[in-house]
Amino acid sequence: SFGGTVVTSLDSDDSVDPTSLSSVLKGKNGEIKVVISTLPAAAEFELPSWVIETTAERESKPIIFDVNYKPYWTKLLYQADKFGFPMVRGSEMLWEQGVGQFELWTGRTGPYKVMKDVVLENCLPQE
Repeated sequence: SFGGTVVTSLDSDDSVDPTSLSSVLKGKNGEIKVVISTLPAAAEFELPSWVIETTAERESKPIIFDVNYKPYWTKLLYQADKFGFPMVRGSEMLWEQGVGQFELWTGRTGPYKVMKDVVLENCLPQE
C-alpha cells in the first residue's frame, strides 16, 4: 500500500460525497501539493474553481504535471500559467525519460541537449 486515499470526485460539496476530494482533504487536514494529469488533451481538463481558489493564494502552490506533449499548451497548462502554478510539461518528461533510458541502456552519458532540441522541435507550436 502506498498510503494514499481513493477519491471518487473532484466536487467541493463534501456534504454530498464523503469520498470527494474536498471531503478527503478536510478529513485529513490536507492540501494539494501535486496534480498529475494523464488525461488526453482532448478531454480539456481544468482544475475545478474551488481548487484554484483554495490554492492560488498559498505561498507553496501545487506543481502541475501534464503528460501531454502535443499540444504544447493544454487547458490545464494555460490555467496553471494564469495562476502562477509551477508546471512540468509532457515534453520535459519525454526528453528526461529518453535521456535516462539512453543512459541505462548504454552506460554512457545521454546527449541531453540533442534530445531536448529534438523533442521541442516536434512539440513546440509552429509559428
